[in-house]
Amino acid sequence: TIRNETKLLAQQYDKKKSAILNEVGLMKKELNRIGNKQAAIIKKQQQIQQMKQQVVSVPSDDQQEAKSVIQMNSFAVRTPPDKRAFTILIDSLSAIGGLINPGDFVDIIGQLEMPMEEGSKEKEQLTTVLFQNVQILAVGTNFKPLENEVPTYEAQQAARNLTVTLALSSQEASLLAFAQSNGKLQLSLRSPTDQDTDVVQVASWEELSDFVLENQGTDLFVPRKQATISPVTGTQTDEVKPFIQIFRGGRRDL
Repeated sequence: TIRNETKLLAQQYDKKKSAILNEVGLMKKELNRIGNKQAAIIKKQQQIQQMKQQVVSVPSDDQQEAKSVIQMNSFAVRTPPDKRAFTILIDSLSAIGGLINPGDFVDIIGQLEMPMEEGSKEKEQLTTVLFQNVQILAVGTNFKPLENEVPTYEAQQAARNLTVTLALSSQEASLLAFAQSNGKLQLSLRSPTDQDTDVVQVASWEELSDFVLENQGTDLFVPRKQATISPVTGTQTDEVKPFIQIFRGGRRDL
């Protein structure tokens, strides 16, 4: 009948429409991926261009040769304004397996040994993000971005430890030196297009349990901390004694 044919045509139209919408959605995702990749490449090129422009100008024409030497060999001119070049010693695995390069930006994670009480020798390990969006100025003696990247990465992966020079403020450099002397540091590589910073909670069993429960639906059993019981010192003057109160007709009987 006409009604059945109309219904069949409507179903076929809905299927074709759904397929077209799915295809359009996939095309949008692919275009977004390509756009993000192009933006990352443009960002990297801009960083390289900015570093090339950070040179010391010499006014005299007779000193052009000296100027060229400063541009090629001076590391100080590559340090951003209001920043300090600060070097840390870190194992290759903690440095993203050696896959870092001058010009990259990283977050710095600290695994710190903190005293549980003032004057106590007992320590508790605490893991937290110390600094975010920190620029790498050099890895070892290499401070040229994308300079022979494949051989450099292979050498960094083979090395047991790496010296990584970072661009920090004066206070950040001081705090990072303190953190390094009281724990272990780890780097987390950021996308060139990601310039945002987040408020990150200190990592703990409770935080991990809440995160896994919320995102994976798995309830991790976290043992409660034991209460600290301290002996009573001194003389207790206010002693609480058991007593009974009698009420009659809603009133206390004295």
